[in-house]
Amino acid sequence: MKTTLIAAVFSVVALLSSCGGKADKTGDSIPGDTLTSRAELLTLIERGGYVAAIVADPWNPGKRLASYALVPRGTDVPAEIPEGFQIVEVPLQRSVVYSSTNTAALAELSVLDAVAAVADGNYYTPADTVARLIASGHITDIGNSMSPKLETLIEVSPDAILSSPYENAGHGVLDALKVPVIECADYMESTPLGRAEWILFLGHLYGKAAPAGEIYSRVVSDYSSLTVSVALYATRQPKVLTETLTSGVWYVPGGKSYMARMLADAGANYPWSDDSSSGSLQLDAAAVIDKASDADIWLMRISGAPTYESLRDSSPLYSGIKAYADGEIYNCDPSASTFFSDIAFHPERILRDYVAIFHPEAGSGLEPIYYHKLKR
Repeated sequence: MKTTLIAAVFSVVALLSSCGGKADKTGDSIPGDTLTSRAELLTLIERGGYVAAIVADPWNPGKRLASYALVPRGTDVPAEIPEGFQIVEVPLQRSVVYSSTNTAALAELSVLDAVAAVADGNYYTPADTVARLIASGHITDIGNSMSPKLETLIEVSPDAILSSPYENAGHGVLDALKVPVIECADYMESTPLGRAEWILFLGHLYGKAAPAGEIYSRVVSDYSSLTVSVALYATRQPKVLTETLTSGVWYVPGGKSYMARMLADAGANYPWSDDSSSGSLQLDAAAVIDKASDADIWLMRISGAPTYESLRDSSPLYSGIKAYADGEIYNCDPSASTFFSDIAFHPERILRDYVAIFHPEAGSGLEPIYYHKLKR
């Protein structure tokens, strides 16, 4: 155990010291100062006169999903921009943003005035600033992100669209607008700090590079401090089960996903840690029970206030899970928290909850913010 803890501390030191440039993930050599170090799918390179932004294809290793040249608005386009790079004038002024995690980051950067429209506006809670801006008419809702309203998009007249890419999916109606589509593939990153580093991309897109860098530095520092506390002071490694059945399917994080990495960083024994998937696994109840019925802790995200009785009524199999019998179930109510808007760019806040739940002895009195223990 002591050897494991020492190794964990050294890995955290390596995490803290990993800085400086690294090559474009597609293998191409582009001169300049590399601004990213932890993201696997994003490379930002300061080229002098513009910033090159390269998004690697999550589904085709070694291939590019998109390449952009972020050119300061009102300046001449540099002649040395490589072929195949789409020119994007920055800072953006009338953007369309698909993901609520991105709008949360943009709110923190104080640039929501540069957001003209969002997708899936009905998913924003009434307390969200974006919901209030939609209600007041300052931000337009273009409808479902999978089939946005083309007429509304044309009326908005955006200068760029920040979209979430999917495997084998094109841009559909977005191609008709002839404006840059920014591929925000952050959700496919395999580490929490790698995903959080995408805030640097947003900073360069919206003229807030310095504030974005400061935010990210604090995230890295706070996240790393928590992992050090776990490595030094945790006295157990609880087996942790996540989520519940949804229409007969149990979605759990793949072993190479950023959620699995976060559970590992929090000192958990995750049943699917040896899986090679970076997305979610779709399992049936029998497969989950077979592998995780002895889970010490059960984390779930259910809107409202679930009870032990309501869980048992929804599936009798639940009562056979150790965490159910021991009273170690914790729920995060997505409708009453900022969990989903925080998880991308503030993983340290989620990790804090996990450390507080898994290792009270290492948390120095930390109390969970998002998750709350179900009462028996």
